Amino acid sequence: MTEPSLASADASRPDAHLHEAYLREALALARESLARGSSPIGAVLVDRDGTVIARGRNRVGEPQTAERVGDASVAHAEMDVFFQAGKLENPQDLTLYSSLEPCLMCGGASALLEVGRIVWATDDAWGGSGRLLAWSDHPAMQETEIVPCPLPDLEAEGARLFAPEAKRAFPDEGWALWRQRYPAETEGV
Repeated sequence: MTEPSLASADASRPDAHLHEAYLREALALARESLARGSSPIGAVLVDRDGTVIARGRNRVGEPQTAERVGDASVAHAEMDVFFQAGKLENPQDLTLYSSLEPCLMCGGASALLEVGRIVWATDDAWGGSGRLLAWSDHPAMQETEIVPCPLPDLEAEGARLFAPEAKRAFPDEGWALWRQRYPAETEGV
């Protein structure tokens, strides 16, 4: 069993460059979500060889179709990825990349599905699940490696992208946490 940890945000980490392309893709999916009227969050599921298994984006503000869950509280980017991926083979060998730290529902689902690693571009100071996953003593949570914000430039990009949504959707104390965590990126929002 691996020890859960919150790896530090450090672009000098030897694996930081490995995450960049997938985090950029998640951010592109987040921009697509925003353009379609949903929250700007995107996610990509990758196997150990670097093959993309599934892509997803937030669809809460979009109509549901036969192919996609939409217009529902569970239509988050990470859940969209899992619906697209179907049954996960060797989930411990998978990495979930998200433009934003997964919420409790999505982080919990990732851990319970035994996804080996979760990497996100931007912390969610209000609704993120990373600290709970890293510190939980639940056996399923112990197996998931948590890698928050490995690339500072992408972290800032994601924070600027999500800041208007954080201000709109979160209660005052949530927005205050966002402003505290990302003062430059939330200025003027």
